[in-house]
Amino acid sequence: MDFKLPENTTMIADTARRYLKDNYSFDTYIAQLDESNHLDEGRWQAMTDLGWFGLPFAESVGGYGGTLLDVSAIVQEMGAALCLDPYVDLIVSPGKLLEHVSTSTSLSLLEKVIAGDARVACGFYDRHAGYNILKPSLRLNSGRLSGQKHIVSDGGCADTVLLSAMSGDELVIIVLPIEACDVERYRLLDGSRAASLTLDDVEISEEMILCRGEDAKQAVLAWYDYLCALDCARMYGASRQVFQSTLEYAQTRKQFGTAIGSFQVIQHYLVDLFIDLQQLESMLLMVSVKAESDCISERVRATAGAKAYYASQAVIIAQQGIQIHGGVGVTEELNIGHYFRLITHCSLSHGDREHHITRFSQVGDSAHGGI
Repeated sequence: MDFKLPENTTMIADTARRYLKDNYSFDTYIAQLDESNHLDEGRWQAMTDLGWFGLPFAESVGGYGGTLLDVSAIVQEMGAALCLDPYVDLIVSPGKLLEHVSTSTSLSLLEKVIAGDARVACGFYDRHAGYNILKPSLRLNSGRLSGQKHIVSDGGCADTVLLSAMSGDELVIIVLPIEACDVERYRLLDGSRAASLTLDDVEISEEMILCRGEDAKQAVLAWYDYLCALDCARMYGASRQVFQSTLEYAQTRKQFGTAIGSFQVIQHYLVDLFIDLQQLESMLLMVSVKAESDCISERVRATAGAKAYYASQAVIIAQQGIQIHGGVGVTEELNIGHYFRLITHCSLSHGDREHHITRFSQVGDSAHGGI
């Protein structure tokens, strides 16, 4: 069986790698950590010119018809570069949800997202609700909405938010100007910017409700699985760079007058890391193909299995990389510790290992994949 990537996907990955090498250094990342707004206008325009904004979406909605495999190629390169530009948070994530909702209102907003004219974030996590995104605590009562949303990844600059809430027994997806909420922004473990939103008796018109009921559930589930696959892509890119940096360090760092890479125990560590990395690559290829499946059970089994595996093995790669580097591996001046934080963050976002093991075990028990 031929496991080579499609030529178009390879070209996208090569272009992303060159672009990030020329435009996003480790120094750029360090400087961006202290910025409240992670959207750099120059790089944002460059991404638009490269066609990244339209790539994830079907031609029928104004996109370029790229597959998840294509988007994954970009995201893994962003992970390798520690890039904090909110491409996934403000383009891919809201765009895929709007595409799955597929109403005239959502598709009109999607056109603006693709054009770079709208900065939309997704808010589907409630305090104390864990990873349960199908039964939010926010309730729509008599056209009014009160409550809180947390970990709304927005790059520090979203102007619109897509929220989930319950209306009676129905799930609804609502589009809302972010200025209608009380916004508290902060930095997450990986350095990206997120917000907590507080809504106090906000009036919700019927036009703000994008969809409800089973349509809303299926749209959210498809969005969730897509984002889980991209978490794996980002972790793979970071893990790949951890291995490369660790290998180079072992070949140059000397102890007792010889490179530590010549020590048998270090060689065993490096071989184990290499094997784990190959397995991660295979798992990423699998989930990048199956996470777009129309078969819910196949999609959930793929994304839950991949995310659970990555939440273990990618974290182990980062930990082993730091161990081989020694004390210098946890300093701010060296990138290895930053990769560890990125991988740890991604292993927890959109469900940790235990959550996805439970999802995997419940495939077939529920049409909603155990969420």
